[in-house]
Amino acid sequence: MTSNHKDRELQSKKNLPKKWHGLKPSRFAKYRSWINSGSPGICGTYCSAVLVHDAVLHKYKHSLDKDTLLAGLLTVVDEFLPYKGTFFWDVQHGLKVLLADIPDWAVKSGLITEKIVTALLDRPDPVPVIVGTTRLFNSKYKNHWVVVYAYGYNEDGKLFYKAYDNHGRYQAILPASQTIGCVWLEERKK
Repeated sequence: MTSNHKDRELQSKKNLPKKWHGLKPSRFAKYRSWINSGSPGICGTYCSAVLVHDAVLHKYKHSLDKDTLLAGLLTVVDEFLPYKGTFFWDVQHGLKVLLADIPDWAVKSGLITEKIVTALLDRPDPVPVIVGTTRLFNSKYKNHWVVVYAYGYNEDGKLFYKAYDNHGRYQAILPASQTIGCVWLEERKK
């Protein structure tokens, strides 16, 4: 690694947000062992599983079986349509199919993450959001899905997300400017 590269890396770490809004990382620590290690990856399935598991655990204090959840979601998220990769409509479709008979949540989606994520995490009862990263916007993750649970602004006013990344990290930090598309669960009021 060149010293110039080390300087940039050190500078970028120094200029991360000091204050985060949303949910605590400890809520997502249990998912660090939910690692998407296959090839090609099934990050849409993993993020959908974490979103549903977290929602059920938070609302009902019941832990769903990881393997059953992943197996069920795989067929309706990453394997549903015959193309490589997962788009936000694939994630949205899979969650809608899984939750079709459960009236507690509606599945929502949007394209511009910066306004949606901050609004969802600023609520009195914040909700995590599946967010897509893209190589088009120079993401180190390339085209990938993560579950965002907190956001913050650095000293320059740049928005960052804190997320579970399904590669074994539950406190990944990524620039919001490298994302597009998001999916979340909206609790239905009775």
